[in-house]
Amino acid sequence: MENTMLLYRLPYGKFLHTEWKTLEFMRDAGINLIEISPMNTANSFGEPYSDYPLIWKREYLYDFDLLDRQFEEVLTHHPSARFITTVDLNSPLWLTRKLSMDSFYNLSDCFHHKLWMELTMRYLDAFLNHCETRWGDRVEGYVIACGRTLEWIEHANEKLTTQKVLHFQEWCKAYAPRQYLPPVIYPGMPHRYDAVYDPDTEAAFPAWLRYVNASTANLAIEFVTATRSRIRKEARIGMFYSHIRNSGIHGHLDCERVLDTAPPDFVIGAACNRPFAIGGNSGYIGVTEMLRRRKINFLFECDRITSDANLKLTDYFTLSGGIWNGWKNPQEDVAGLKREIGMCLVNRLSFWFFNIWGGMYRAQETRAMIRRAVEVWNEYAARSTGSAAQILLVIDPESNYQLHSKAQMDRFGELETRISAAGLPADTATWEDLKHVDLSRYRLVIFLNLVVVDDTKIALLREKLCCAGRTVVFLHQAGIIRNGTYAPENVERFTGFPESLPGIHIRKQEDWTEVYAPKANDLSEEEIRRLAEQAGVHIYVRDAAFHASAELLSIHCGTGGVREIRLPFRAKRVTEIFDNRVVAQDADSFMDSFDTPGTNLYFLERD
Repeated sequence: MENTMLLYRLPYGKFLHTEWKTLEFMRDAGINLIEISPMNTANSFGEPYSDYPLIWKREYLYDFDLLDRQFEEVLTHHPSARFITTVDLNSPLWLTRKLSMDSFYNLSDCFHHKLWMELTMRYLDAFLNHCETRWGDRVEGYVIACGRTLEWIEHANEKLTTQKVLHFQEWCKAYAPRQYLPPVIYPGMPHRYDAVYDPDTEAAFPAWLRYVNASTANLAIEFVTATRSRIRKEARIGMFYSHIRNSGIHGHLDCERVLDTAPPDFVIGAACNRPFAIGGNSGYIGVTEMLRRRKINFLFECDRITSDANLKLTDYFTLSGGIWNGWKNPQEDVAGLKREIGMCLVNRLSFWFFNIWGGMYRAQETRAMIRRAVEVWNEYAARSTGSAAQILLVIDPESNYQLHSKAQMDRFGELETRISAAGLPADTATWEDLKHVDLSRYRLVIFLNLVVVDDTKIALLREKLCCAGRTVVFLHQAGIIRNGTYAPENVERFTGFPESLPGIHIRKQEDWTEVYAPKANDLSEEEIRRLAEQAGVHIYVRDAAFHASAELLSIHCGTGGVREIRLPFRAKRVTEIFDNRVVAQDADSFMDSFDTPGTNLYFLERD
């Protein structure tokens, strides 16, 4: 995961033109890579993504003078800017009306609609040709965007739209895995919200989910392949994609086929999909091992809501609650942004500041921190070898098809929020990654959703995971579908504990420790910390959150004071790099002080 990037993303809609001073600040701070969003569609609030008129006027009519104007206005304020440019493949309103099909909310329909594919591919071709011809010396890459919130999300999995239904039976006969082929091809969704679907009696809906995800993946493959053939070799391609922990069944589950067939150079994920609260360790939605082994970078979209962020979209509508909750004051803004930047430096992720609706980075304290952060990034971004986390979260896409989406969120989101609150860093992997990556450093492995097992999976578990003194955690109805058969007693066959047995159950095996928790909510912050320590996970600091590599250590505290920090090796010198001060020499532990709240980032030198 080389060639990390540091960018500034301009605001959406009418707020773009209120924030030229912030762009000029980013220029002066040394951020020269700028993301622009020349889009034709409205967002999920019905507000235009872009403050410019439509580029895509009619079927084969485009006004690229409007695109040129967007580049030129940025260059007026930042003459040395280089660009990452969004290509919006969602249909403008006139095309949505013409085809009676909304790509924003019914993405997977599009692959089965020949006219939509033809018109959208023609637009992509024209857009890229113009950019490469007119702006090729400035554009470093393209974000290929489609679906809900531009993130390739299928909004309505259960909706039996005409285009999809017409092709579903044909797809089932040709592509559905034999053991999951529904006996009656009718994709009605079962009226249950917390269950595992039985392959014998409820096969149709999981098959439908495979079909929807495959359709979205086919779209991604088509457009990434087309983009690759039309741009310079050195230009990068990015997507908001592969978020199988966050988007679940909504279009991303077939992402590994995309990453193997038409890999982008980077995928992007929004910070707002992970906990923002001061005191925790934040986190990101990229599946680290899935991306790392393919040398695909993850770009962390920092859309954290700062204390001065504008949330007033119109005179009649102000955003509030949920992901729009933010930090409370400039001190939290500084500590929070340093935490996000430190996390990305440690893990070798790319980073962009996203000034969503304006106002985000105007405070004097925030700007002083950003100036220093750019200097730190330029000096240290290439020095980290990446995450040294000893906790691994594993998601099984095969099992996801058998889970209702609410059950998935219970398994993923809530547990990961508690892991973040516990301050512990974790890598993430898919089942397929387990066959390829070195697992030796992981002391605690948590299977988020392993409801589908077979003899091959069980053999891999015994060979690579359930050994070496490791602690392995299984949640919920682990193993309830075994070799294609659903039976509650399969859980006990797999875990050794009855399915409905309440509480957390720990069993010492010959050379590993098994943990079974029928309800993931029983794994509190305290229980997660206890399991991590008992598993031998190195805890760098108490009462704080951390991310670590062999070279960098980021520590974030909700409350200030002095902390003892313990390293897993003896360092020749430890330097806090935001303040550029040496805090220890020839030491495997040291003391340091933190603001309230505070984030320190350390460079660990060895002999």
